[in-house]
Amino acid sequence: MHSSPPRVSATSLPGSIRPVRGAPPLLHWIRRALYGVAAFFLVLVVLLLWFAIARPVQVLPRISAAPAFMLTDQNGRWVSDIDLRGSVLIINFAHTRCGERCAAMERGLLTLVDVLRADGRLGAQVRLVTITVDEHDTPPALRAYAARLNASAPEWIFLTGSARELKQLVGGEYGVYYRLDGETVHLDQRVVLVDETGLLRAEYDGMRLDPAIVLRDIGLVEQEANSSDVARPIYEAAHIFVCYPR
Repeated sequence: MHSSPPRVSATSLPGSIRPVRGAPPLLHWIRRALYGVAAFFLVLVVLLLWFAIARPVQVLPRISAAPAFMLTDQNGRWVSDIDLRGSVLIINFAHTRCGERCAAMERGLLTLVDVLRADGRLGAQVRLVTITVDEHDTPPALRAYAARLNASAPEWIFLTGSARELKQLVGGEYGVYYRLDGETVHLDQRVVLVDETGLLRAEYDGMRLDPAIVLRDIGLVEQEANSSDVARPIYEAAHIFVCYPR
């Protein structure tokens, strides 16, 4: 009875190289890495598209730095833009003789005051500022105007200055058109929102002022300002993708 010859494996031959079981070739590792990178970027693109379309976080645009000023309030005291930092400012431009032409804007501002005062934000978190365009609006005239609106500092302050100061600030830096013809003042009634850091964030038509929209925008600014360090990149992404309210 003949026995079969012993099997000789490649690993038993002298000088042969023993393969390492379970270790994939280099090409396999490269392929897996490329698949992983491609999958990562695909997920990233999908997330970015979703963020841009769904807008899970909304922000107000950072329009520009609000103009600096140093003016006189209704009590004859100097007030600068630096003095008002730390509060969201609702700034409007008016004059004490505006009368019925400014009635719609005044009603909208008074509604804002009522809501903000009711929830405790007026005077601390949010302040109203009225800047006159008429140099004849002296502090006593502004005090009478404030009394008519039932407004008081520091919740609502009224500011005046020289004709040159007002023209440079209101007409020049804020770009609000106005013209004084004797007893008549032609004014582009505008309201702006300035955040607690001094950035201009929104502008409104004072003749069609919608308190609900202004209150919404105040809330957006406050949410962004109070966001945590973890949420900060999300808000920055919202600015990049222009996630502004419609």
